[in-house]
Amino acid sequence: MCGISGIIGLDKVKGQSLIQPMMDAMQHRGPDAQGSFVDEQVALGHVRLSIIDLSHGADQPLHEASGRFVIVFNGEIYNYQEVKALIDFNWKTNSDTEVILAAYMKWGKDCLSKLNGMFAFAIWDKQEKDLFIARDRMGIKPLYYSVNNGVLVFGSEMRSLLASNLVSRKIDRQGLCEYLSRIAVKTPRTILSDIHQLLPGYSATFKGGVLKTEQYWTMAKSPDKARQPKSLAEAQSKTLELFQQSIRRRMVADVPVGAFLSGGIDSSAAVAAMATQSPNPISTFSIVFDEKEFDESTYARMIAEKYGTKHTEILLKPSMLIEELPGFFNDLDSPTVDGINTYLVSKLVKDTGIKVVLTGLGGDELFAGYKNFARWKKFKKYGFLLTNPVSQLLVSVASKLYNHRALTKIYDLQQSEGKGFTKFYNNSRRIFLKKEMEKLIDQPKCKELDNFVDLNSSAVQSMPALSQYSVGEMSNYTLDVLIKDTDQMSMAWALEVREPFFDYELIEYLLGVPDEFKMEEGTPKALLVKAMGDMLPHDIVYRPKKGFSFPWDYWLRNELKSYCQNSIEKLETRALFKKGSLLSFWNRFLNRDKSITWTHVWAFVVLEQWMEKNNIEV
Repeated sequence: MCGISGIIGLDKVKGQSLIQPMMDAMQHRGPDAQGSFVDEQVALGHVRLSIIDLSHGADQPLHEASGRFVIVFNGEIYNYQEVKALIDFNWKTNSDTEVILAAYMKWGKDCLSKLNGMFAFAIWDKQEKDLFIARDRMGIKPLYYSVNNGVLVFGSEMRSLLASNLVSRKIDRQGLCEYLSRIAVKTPRTILSDIHQLLPGYSATFKGGVLKTEQYWTMAKSPDKARQPKSLAEAQSKTLELFQQSIRRRMVADVPVGAFLSGGIDSSAAVAAMATQSPNPISTFSIVFDEKEFDESTYARMIAEKYGTKHTEILLKPSMLIEELPGFFNDLDSPTVDGINTYLVSKLVKDTGIKVVLTGLGGDELFAGYKNFARWKKFKKYGFLLTNPVSQLLVSVASKLYNHRALTKIYDLQQSEGKGFTKFYNNSRRIFLKKEMEKLIDQPKCKELDNFVDLNSSAVQSMPALSQYSVGEMSNYTLDVLIKDTDQMSMAWALEVREPFFDYELIEYLLGVPDEFKMEEGTPKALLVKAMGDMLPHDIVYRPKKGFSFPWDYWLRNELKSYCQNSIEKLETRALFKKGSLLSFWNRFLNRDKSITWTHVWAFVVLEQWMEKNNIEV
């Protein structure tokens, strides 16, 4: 796990002067080593967190013997030993980096079909004078880029690109709309006008000042009927097999590997699978709250005792959060509402000396763990009732008479652009509704950005209903919020997080599993629970779902009140929002207006702090 950066299209002197600041901006991602390669037209930088092959021989940029190809790589290739066995090559290291380079030399861009992992890498061909870049199938590793006047600038973080001084710091107004609407901007855009993201499952070639992208994988595929399970028992058996395989691959490292353990089904399943495949006790980490309504330590302890883990409980108090806020905002690469959770946990875990942890992230998205999965199934069946004029009139009147968020969201759904699943999904994940944004933002109406996966395509529509919603989640909220936050906030502390539920082979299989095998009345995430069997205690499965969250609603009105007030007052002075609109919104929150949640307020606070720290222009 590392940070990569590069500039293509400048002379050697300029490249040399700019690549070092780009690397320095990401030093937190790779404290173990750093290096650069500079030649005519190209400058590549790398900061390293050593996980596989800890020797300095595996430091990057890495050159192959002839000197023609040079690579910088961020991530891990979990099946690198399997790929290595397929290639006749004069190996100089035991690293997965060299395996990627050798695979590219053997198969060209088709090497991507051989790799299972989380990755973003760039390979410079000195002979052809072109750069090949690629991002993993799920977008677990970031890759930002900007092309201006025939010059490509890229890196693992937006801050790295900004440090080159070749990229504008101007905010993108449509990106701002997306941030407020969904607390994230849809990939491939960002909240900055000049910076974009390479899409998950895509590669690109930059040559002669032109960037050409190409898709090599998509989750939006019609189910393979030959692979679909014929029975529940078959689905459970195959799910467990693929999950255990994913866990086994993600335990490959030359340093100790631990796990986040919240006490929920997903992280408990990951720890259970790890423990059954490890000859040594697993190190597990749980957050403990004094506020008992948020505390899940009893359930985490239950799993830790069952599997004999080296369990560490970390007490998190509001005072600690307040103390860490300045550091959090200094380390924030792009604005996010959820990220501080991962930031604090990662800091506390890294302080124990662990460099790699597995997490249960992705279990809800794959096994229908959110209420919206069931809502989508109902909407497919009865949604037509919301479109008739009588229903629209009733909802319109009711939403005005009663200050209830559910009614307002239904009205917003009726008035939204688009159709079918795209319309439903966009509404289900909307934080600020359209009318709310129009009252706040000082600009023309916000547009609904297209999703890079067409949720109304024939391929998606041919999937079972629950799988359709999984695709919606994984190509939107999961990618743009959960995965992005996990990367930037864990790497702020040089902690590598691996997500076994996002193994692409597991995903491809589960997207073809019929709904009736995934959902069972009274059993949350039934397919996962049944597949794990007695590996998960009854009390872990059958209890109220809390999710991993902090008591924000209380903190923002108490310990963090003045901090929020000051941030919102500063944001009001920027030429982005209508005068008085933000303070009015804040006061309504303090007066417990039920239509306003802590998420709305924190989105403003984060935005102001991020803009101030990064000198963002309006």
